[in-house]
Amino acid sequence: MLGRYSHCTADLKGLAVYTLNLAHTNARKSLTLAKSLATTTTNPQLKQRYSSCGESYDEAVGDIENAQKDLALGDFNAVNIVTFGAMTEIDDCQDKFVQPPKDTSLLLKNGKTLNDICSIIVVISNLL
Repeated sequence: MLGRYSHCTADLKGLAVYTLNLAHTNARKSLTLAKSLATTTTNPQLKQRYSSCGESYDEAVGDIENAQKDLALGDFNAVNIVTFGAMTEIDDCQDKFVQPPKDTSLLLKNGKTLNDICSIIVVISNLL
């Protein structure tokens, strides 16, 4: 009976690979953006926030790379755990902009998108 559904697992694994690659690309773009904003903004408060976000996104990139390795090894629980870690890093960045001054860049929008992608990865890893 299980053999009948093995193609579903293969499809889910393929979807997980694709989604993790998408998350990795998005996280690297956000990291580059945060670093660029930290060096170009003149507001000292925003400069500090963007710099901190750069560190958070650097961690998120590492978490996603670990998730990719864990997926290749078939350790789906680890994929889940490190993907949650990436989401925590993204949330840490987002939380820095609750108070003014406001972020007018695409960093927060990108962060929300990345969190959504990571949520999908968590769901897929739970199904594997």
